[in-house]
Amino acid sequence: INSQEKIQTRAGYSIYGAAGSGTNPVESSYDWSHSKNGVISLRAYGSTLQAYFGTVGGIVVDAWTNIGEGITFSAVDFSFAPWWDTTEDLDFLLIVNGADQIYDWTGAVATLASATSTTITKNGTATWAQERFLVSAATKRVYINGTLYTYTGGTGTTTLTGVTPNPSSEAVNSVVYQEIRTNDNEPVDAAVNDFIKVIDNQLWIGSNSGSEVYVSKNTDFKDFSFSTPRVSGEGALLVLDSVCRAFAKQRDKIAISAGRDDWYVNEFEQITVSTTLAETLKIRKLKTGVGSAARHHDLVTEVGDLIAFIDFNNQLRLLGDIENLENPYLQTLSDSIKPTFDAEDFTNGHIKSHRNRIYIACPQNSRVYINEVRQTETGELARFWQPPQILPIRRFAVIGDLIYGHSSGFNETYKLFDGTDDNDKPIAFNASFAYRNYGDRAIQKILDEVLVEGYISGNAELKLTVNYDFDGSTAQRETLIKGSDSSILFQPLAGGGLGEEGIGTSPIGDQPLGSTTNPKFRVIKEFPPQDFFEVQFVFSSSGQDDQWEVICHGANARMSPNQNTSIKQ
Repeated sequence: INSQEKIQTRAGYSIYGAAGSGTNPVESSYDWSHSKNGVISLRAYGSTLQAYFGTVGGIVVDAWTNIGEGITFSAVDFSFAPWWDTTEDLDFLLIVNGADQIYDWTGAVATLASATSTTITKNGTATWAQERFLVSAATKRVYINGTLYTYTGGTGTTTLTGVTPNPSSEAVNSVVYQEIRTNDNEPVDAAVNDFIKVIDNQLWIGSNSGSEVYVSKNTDFKDFSFSTPRVSGEGALLVLDSVCRAFAKQRDKIAISAGRDDWYVNEFEQITVSTTLAETLKIRKLKTGVGSAARHHDLVTEVGDLIAFIDFNNQLRLLGDIENLENPYLQTLSDSIKPTFDAEDFTNGHIKSHRNRIYIACPQNSRVYINEVRQTETGELARFWQPPQILPIRRFAVIGDLIYGHSSGFNETYKLFDGTDDNDKPIAFNASFAYRNYGDRAIQKILDEVLVEGYISGNAELKLTVNYDFDGSTAQRETLIKGSDSSILFQPLAGGGLGEEGIGTSPIGDQPLGSTTNPKFRVIKEFPPQDFFEVQFVFSSSGQDDQWEVICHGANARMSPNQNTSIKQ
């Protein structure tokens, strides 16, 4: 549904990076806007963790690069969160995957200009430190083409020193990236770290198989200790009434979903114990209904000051005003498409908020749902659902402020709503309008003409199907509207600028407002007269690079001279 509230063919998708080499879906992803004003997109599949770097040191690295070398991941359903390290003066990306490790990574990457037996020189003028490489850590290591190198100095320049082993055989312009470090037995031995969130520089860890929530100190993401009484900024251990499901941030609070029904919110309170200023960290349960918990942490996203999630009732809901424990704001957005949502399978799904839309991927059925908000002419906000789209997406990503999708079937990533086909394959379009009974369900009607107006590309053949009564049970007629039929096309004259023609003769500009670059068509299709109680109009096409828009359609329907005796008993 376009900005003029008319239906049109959606744009397609194009591959981002190289084509996939296997059949492993992308299970997790993250788009990290780090403290050096850069963005690194990550994805994981099979046993592989990759990042997309783009141009590095003037060298184009236009491919997804493996960054998990040296680590055998037990699973790749990662959860990510940035955390600030005051010693390195950098934000680290923290990563967990359901085991008792917390991985950390600086996101540092460079390309190789040259190397000697003990040095590595990078391309570009920025120093290694400026490119986010570790400076103060006791052990500092980088990967080049699968080989791990340790360095001791030179981070304030473009040449690392004290490098071992000998890197001199590495190829010029090779990618150099910081090693991902493993912190084992965190927060405790045999912990199950399924998802994380950072707020006020404290790491929160939740497990889908336990009701404990660990909170780290704000100075060390590996330290979960706390005093009695607890001092502000120390760690904490919180216990819920049921297993954790998800975290979400709302302003300065953490909302925790648990079990099938529950949401909690954290509360800090400063108290004085003797002469010492202490702080309590508690959680309070919100008053919510049965099945109101989030299904999974991948089915939760933040939308401004609201939290959008899929609950156990197969509903898209918005949670807000979590300060109000008795009556939190809880709105259901999916009631208008309830039968569709009730039947949907959200297994391995993902939800993402981007601009004025909430995207929901349902990879089990290759469906993407889009809930959109638009401002009306009166300034009011209108929320509606776009038609479900058939797309092979398991995860969403925002890259360069545009929406992308990670594949549900391959190790591939796609730029969404780009071009006129789906990765060089034609798109099957279908716009099925509601049945019309013209105000009287029991009286037979008749029609023999249908008017259609819109825009169409020259290659497209738009099929109009008329279903007389439910599913065409009385009759079904089909006809084609061809973009190559010049007799039905109304194309603007070349130019269209002011002064070339009289005002009112042609639109100002090359195309009328709301049109595509395709010519306008207007056609009346004739059909044999046919009695019906209700009628449906369906527009469809499946040709390569088809583009069309239907801005209006209607029939010369009128009362039939025949009586409705067929339904009388």
